[in-house]
Amino acid sequence: MSRIWRLEDIDADDPEERFLPVLQCIPIGGGQPMILVEPIARAISRHLTEAGCPPIDPAAATKKYARPYRGEQTPLNGSAQWVSLDTPEADPIVIQDPAEMTMREREAQVERLRFLGYRINEPEPAPPRATEVDAIDTPPRFDPGPRSVTEVCVYLRGLDGDPVELARVIYAERHGKARNGILKRFAAPDHRRDGRHG
Repeated sequence: MSRIWRLEDIDADDPEERFLPVLQCIPIGGGQPMILVEPIARAISRHLTEAGCPPIDPAAATKKYARPYRGEQTPLNGSAQWVSLDTPEADPIVIQDPAEMTMREREAQVERLRFLGYRINEPEPAPPRATEVDAIDTPPRFDPGPRSVTEVCVYLRGLDGDPVELARVIYAERHGKARNGILKRFAAPDHRRDGRHG
């Protein structure tokens, strides 16, 4: 029984269950209530039964158990309390679903939790991924085929920071017209294995 112990749910003939409903969240002089874990509550219930205490009589009660108004609904939740019989049930605390919040509201919640001491880190950056060179590249950004040697060389000189594009254009040239005026300037000798030198 990890749920709230209610009179209608227990077996009143079982000595270990008979008094469980009144052994949760026992008030002690206005301070923190006494919270009993289930094995101890069951031991006390058995002891009270064996000592001759009469079963619980709801008609003789002058107070009732008010279940926890927030948090988990278990006998270990100290927000429960015993109240007078005419006290209405408290409205439970409803936690807003972050998925229903706006981006700004979620950011405010995260900052508030950080302020309260929770360690919330920024999302981890995506791991780097290897990039594939698409030698076919349809349509290519620059097609050396219809261009003159001079046009291709000017374009390739401007690619200092883009080795992927340089490799793509050289590949297209080598498997296209394979002009020496381009390949000798920009392709390493070991890359010209097909023997085509125009």
